[in-house]
Formats: sequence, C-alpha cells, structure tokens
Amino acid sequence: MIPRSPLFIAVGLLLALAALAAFYPAAAEAWLAAGAAAAVVAAVDALRGFSRPPPEIERRLPGSMALATWSEVSFVIRNAGPKTVDVVLYDLHPPGFASRGLPAAATVAAGRFAEVGYELRPTARGLFRFEGTDLRQASPLGLWWRRIRLPLVDSLRVYPNYSTIRKLLAYEVENHLQLAGVRMSRRRGEGIEFHQLRDYRDGDSLRAIDWKATSRMTRLIAREYQDERDQQVVFLLDAGRRMLARDAELSHFDHALNAMLLMAYVALRQGDAIGVMTVGDSRRWLPPRKGMTAINGILNHVYDVNPAAIEIDYVGAATELAVRQRRRSLIVFLSNVREEDSEDLRLATTLLNRRHLVMLASLRERALDERLERPVGGLESAITYAATNQYLAQRREAQNLLKARGVFVDDCLSDDLPAAITSRYFAIKRAGLL
Repeated sequence: MIPRSPLFIAVGLLLALAALAAFYPAAAEAWLAAGAAAAVVAAVDALRGFSRPPPEIERRLPGSMALATWSEVSFVIRNAGPKTVDVVLYDLHPPGFASRGLPAAATVAAGRFAEVGYELRPTARGLFRFEGTDLRQASPLGLWWRRIRLPLVDSLRVYPNYSTIRKLLAYEVENHLQLAGVRMSRRRGEGIEFHQLRDYRDGDSLRAIDWKATSRMTRLIAREYQDERDQQVVFLLDAGRRMLARDAELSHFDHALNAMLLMAYVALRQGDAIGVMTVGDSRRWLPPRKGMTAINGILNHVYDVNPAAIEIDYVGAATELAVRQRRRSLIVFLSNVREEDSEDLRLATTLLNRRHLVMLASLRERALDERLERPVGGLESAITYAATNQYLAQRREAQNLLKARGVFVDDCLSDDLPAAITSRYFAIKRAGLL
C-alpha cells in the first residue's frame, strides 16, 4: 500500500500536536488519543482497500500505428462495486515510445464505467507488446493507494509512416503530386496505348487526327493515347549499415520506406504491378502484384524490416533479383551509395540492365550540405570544407559513370526523395522507355 496525501496531512497534524504537547504537557493525552485513533483508522482503511476488488480494465488499441506519429490508446474502466472508486493508470507500453497523458486518472461511480486515454508515439517499426498495466486504486477513505499489476498483454504493429498515402486518398493523385513538387512533364509525340477518340483540340498534333472517324463525323476527331499499363516496378531496398544514418529522428531506411510507399501507391493507381526485395540481414521477396490492395501487402511485408550493421553485396543482390524477376521491369534501387561502391554498383547495374531499366535513388546525408553552408573561419574548418567538397565531387563522378551506362540516378536529401523518384517514374512512363 502506498500512502496518499490525506494520510500525509494527518501525520503532519499529529506532529504539530506533538510539538504542542512538548510545551503544554496537558495536551499530551489528546495527542496520544489522536495518534491511536489515526493509526486505527489508517490500518482499517488499508485492510479494506487491500480487500477491495479492482475494477475491470479494458485497453483499446488502434489496429496499427504509424512510425513517429501520435496515436490514441484508451482504457474502459468498469466499476461493478457498490462504492465510487478513484483509480490512476500507468500503462506499460513498449519501452522507448514517447507518451503524453500518463498517468491517466479517473473517478468511476458505482455500477458505471469511465473512459480515459493517452497518446503514444512509436519510435521504431515492427511488432511490439504491451506487457501489462499498473493500476493504483484508492482505499475507501482515500488514505492509501493499492498498487495492482494487471496482466493486460496486447500486441501492436507499427508500420512505416503512411500518412502521405492517406492524404492521397482525399485528392486526385496528379494534383497532389504537383503540390508535393512532382513535375508532370509532357511526352512528345504519340502515346503508347490507344485510349479513346475525342474532338480535335488546338495544340493537338496533326498525326493524332483519325481521318476515317473525321470523315464519318464531319468534324476533326483525334486519337487520345495513355501511358502503357500493366508494367512492373520492383523496389530493391538496401537494409545495410549505410541506411542506419539518420536525418532528424528517422533513419535513411525509414525515409526510403516512406518514399517507396508513395511511389508504389502512384504506380498501382497507374495500373502497374509492384514488387519489393529487401537486401540486408534477411532478404525478403514480394513478387509484383497489381491492384490497390497490394499496398497492404507491401506494408505487411516490410513493416518489421530494419537496417543492420552489415555490408551489402550489390552484385549478389542483383544476381538474385535477376533470377527472381524475369520479366522486364523498372528496378528502383533505394540506397545510400558512396564513391567506394562504384565498381560493385557498376557490375550490379550492368547485370540488371541486360533485361531491366534501372533507377538508383541515393540518399545524401544532410550534414554534408549543412557543412558546405557554414562559413569557413579557420584552418580546421577550411580542411573540413575542402574534404567535404572533394567527397561530394567523387560521389558525383561515380554517379556520372552509372548515368553513362544507362542508369537513372537521383542523389537527394531525404525530404526530396519521394518527389524525386515519383517524378522520375512518370518521366520514364511518359517517354515510353519501359
């Protein structure tokens, strides 16, 4: 049992009475009587509080949570007893998660129920457990807290931050992408797949005119084409040590996951099939599939994958992917490559380029750009500035070699990655390269 503030107040009053009795002996008898009465009352209240059954507690979790976003966890407290009860809840949520609103306190009348809650912010992805709940229940007179460990064990899946996808559900994809910085470039000439006939408009190419339909309708009719559908996009996701680098509170791996989910959603809306292969501590393979329900399959496939401090064998990964994916596809390799990786990447992309179209999206550390923006104020900072410039120059040189071999390369910061790869995807589609 844990004493509450009313008991501390009673003890304080007894101490004041004891000090009074030290100066006025006549008050000693009253002090002893008051002390004995207080001890009896406190003991009886403790016994009654210990024997009092706890209320029924039910934890309500959302179906899943998104990384680094606040979500609500609630408790339903049912008091089947004949007296009002005061309770305080300390939830044993997964360690490391941020919380606000704990401890949660409630007063529940006899035969009634109350609902309290708090907010939880996951700091990692994967499957996590709530090991229980600590309940503090007040004794009938409110002098004590009885601490009870309730075995409320629950599991929770934490997914990548899919808030971008949820926003896309409320808007037209192309309008939202334009707001997000995705450039929608026009394709020159005719499209790939015939879509429909429509009235000729100013600016249409003369080659788009369907002369047979024009002669029948006695007005100019043009053919309208659309980007080819039913193509395949496969993400090759690096889960090695390079992706452990962090920008703000998320790792490069988590930034790459968020960008991959946005592009996957857009590609599925375009009628393409999406597949994923992770390369790291454990390799996972999800064959390409179509339909908007495929986004749930991708989330469940990668939500618990985390980068590990290991080196990635780019050639081995490319060989495995080439064996698994036989149909020509757009391979989107999400990584953080350095100049020292150039030879392995050259071999890996050459292998994949025999059948596929390869896009490399390389995340650049924000600290590099920030270092170049700082003023040079001495020898040490000048050396650091020159070394950073040299490193970035070597990085660009390695990327230019890959571009010369037909690889589409985007080197960008984590904030720019979603728009960069989605813009590149649209450019490839509209150019008919796949």
